[in-house]
Amino acid sequence: MYLIHLESAVADAIRLISDNRLWEEVAVKIGKPTKNIKQQLSLIVDRRNKIAHEADIDPTFNIGNRWNIDELLVNDAVDFIEQVVESIHQML
Repeated sequence: MYLIHLESAVADAIRLISDNRLWEEVAVKIGKPTKNIKQQLSLIVDRRNKIAHEADIDPTFNIGNRWNIDELLVNDAVDFIEQVVESIHQML
């Protein structure tokens, strides 16, 4: 449910103060296709939801086995979010 509306909710909020085409401009600033930006953001939100709502447990195994996570994965997510936020800040 969260994944479906995240990109449009962010874009709707930005449209209240700007006519810029949010995801297209963010994609140009980051240097990745718009589709990749949205997909990566959705993956981060999906993982966040697994952690917050499902105890980060992988349902394909017996209960108690968590999804793999490491410092690199977390740092990549944080760096990406910072790039998106900085891109939005620059375009406003």
